Amino acid sequence: MAHELLAKSDHQLGICLRMLYAEGIRGPLPAHSAKNEKGKMEFLVTVPVDDAQFEVLERRYQTLIG
Repeated sequence: MAHELLAKSDHQLGICLRMLYAEGIRGPLPAHSAKNEKGKMEFLVTVPVDDAQFEVLERRYQTLIG
């Protein structure tokens, strides 16, 4: 199952990719960008992990960007 992590800036995208690499999840990882309702770029990184592992990654990512 695949899940997505949202990066709201290129800085957050870098943090996300470094975290995934450190966790042993190496690319290529599908990612796409889109403009949000305010016209700013956002990036969605698709992570091919199960629900339990994604929950751990999501918590760690939120801590790193918070």
